Amino acid sequence: MALLNETKQLADLEILKKEEEEELMRVLSDKYGLPYIDLRGMSPDYEALSIIREEDARDGNIAPFKLTGKKIFIATPTPTNEHLKATLVPLEEKDYEITLFLCSHESLQHILNRYEDVLHGSKVASGMLDLSLKKMETLMGMFETKEELSGHLLEMTKAEILYKTTRVLELIIAGALKLHASDIHIEPEETKVRLRYRLNGLLEDIVFFDFALLKNITSRLKLLSGLKLSTVANSQDGRFNIDLGDVEVDIRVSVVPGNYGESFVMRILDPRNTVDNLDQIAFPTIVRDVVTQALARPNGVILTTGPTGSGKTTTLYAFLKHIYTTEVKILTIEDPIEYHFEGITQTQVEEEKGYTFLSGLRASLRQDPDVIMVGEIRDEDTAKVAINAALTGHVVLSTLHTNNAAGTIPRLLDLGVNGKAIAGALSLSLAQRLVRKICDDCKDVYESSDKEARAITNILGEMKVDGKEDSMDDHQISVTYPLFKGHGCASCNNTGYKGRIGIFEAIVMNSDIEMVLLTNPTEREVKRAAKKQKIPTLREDGIIKMLGGLTTFEEVAKAVDLYGEE
Repeated sequence: MALLNETKQLADLEILKKEEEEELMRVLSDKYGLPYIDLRGMSPDYEALSIIREEDARDGNIAPFKLTGKKIFIATPTPTNEHLKATLVPLEEKDYEITLFLCSHESLQHILNRYEDVLHGSKVASGMLDLSLKKMETLMGMFETKEELSGHLLEMTKAEILYKTTRVLELIIAGALKLHASDIHIEPEETKVRLRYRLNGLLEDIVFFDFALLKNITSRLKLLSGLKLSTVANSQDGRFNIDLGDVEVDIRVSVVPGNYGESFVMRILDPRNTVDNLDQIAFPTIVRDVVTQALARPNGVILTTGPTGSGKTTTLYAFLKHIYTTEVKILTIEDPIEYHFEGITQTQVEEEKGYTFLSGLRASLRQDPDVIMVGEIRDEDTAKVAINAALTGHVVLSTLHTNNAAGTIPRLLDLGVNGKAIAGALSLSLAQRLVRKICDDCKDVYESSDKEARAITNILGEMKVDGKEDSMDDHQISVTYPLFKGHGCASCNNTGYKGRIGIFEAIVMNSDIEMVLLTNPTEREVKRAAKKQKIPTLREDGIIKMLGGLTTFEEVAKAVDLYGEE
């Protein structure tokens, strides 16, 4: 017991000494004519630390803690030392306005300890986060489920982690990679900061943490991704990479100002998630056949359509890999380049430098390409140049924002492209959506409800009337249907879903579509002209995949209208 009391007395004495020094500095501030400041609980600006080298700061007992424009705020416990004066002179020569404060040695040490973060930031100046494969495996080994990850992050954010911002970020990124998240969202709210992952297309809460940590995370992310630390009123975009030895994971960072602080979204581009060949895409057999035929042609435009996040770019990359040989010249114009492929010339749109989809497409035609991929057709000029490129012997791959495959033709006509040119250039229009796959480890079967059965019966009936029996996979019209869902398990983080799968429809340019093109057709008229192709629509493909146990009724209903008229 005596030993315990002695330990407590020593601790109390240490606290007393520190408080006495703080009080002494308050008194000395009048003597030196400098304002006193207590920095022990303050998080310094990383930009302020980057202005003065750590060696100079330690030699001169200098604690740079804030930078506003050309105004830098510095504290010291020894305002008369020569090293301090020698360090400040170069700053004054660079027109910095210096405001000097008096602080305790503990405050000084608190700020100096933060140089570890800046040194780490200088190591990643090129945008490379120092996360080795071994380190990532160690971090991923800390948890198996989303709940376990949330627990670890909550424990770290609640602890005294003023010097552990890097460790928190590392665990956040490791968690996203292990759980196969596509995006990380850090969102300040009124009383807390929300961390969410986008898993299988849906956002899920991971943890809430205090604002005390947000500034450190904000500064670290900006350092990593090459953004301006002092810019808080405007949006910024940057990137950094994680080197995992055999692969580099690209992290795209977007930051926008919000009501309660800056909101970050990190898009994770893991090349291990790319599609290597068409067999990995869940095309219906007939769609797979028409896609392969279109890609085998020496020229023509192939367009993928659908909303943002429907997997259009992934499909285009699969097309590129299918086409590529050493005998084929492929050039891309992307915004941004999401995945890097050896043997393909990839360029990135930089509108501030005048390199747009249009200028890039025009320039690419002078590069003697066989295949050109344009990230998106947004305007009349780009559409016309893309169509003309196909008419002059090139294969052109691109995306267009329409609701379905039939909407491609009215959209191109609205953009001012001549109907006859569309007829001669367009090979294939493909529409797609992404739906979540049922987890195989917890899949259950149940009997459809009356409402579900009616919708399924109506759609299967339409397929029979339109002669699409070959695409029905032997599913027959019935009074009820066996459907599937996941009840949730550790493998799928108790969601019942694991991964995503595409549903597709396609329209091939043929004589029927060419004839209707002459009449400036509506979307419905194009659908009617395409019926003879006997290709399943989006909702028909969704129903067949649902009956096959790949996804749920609810998922298909969220992606397409199962009750309206097709």
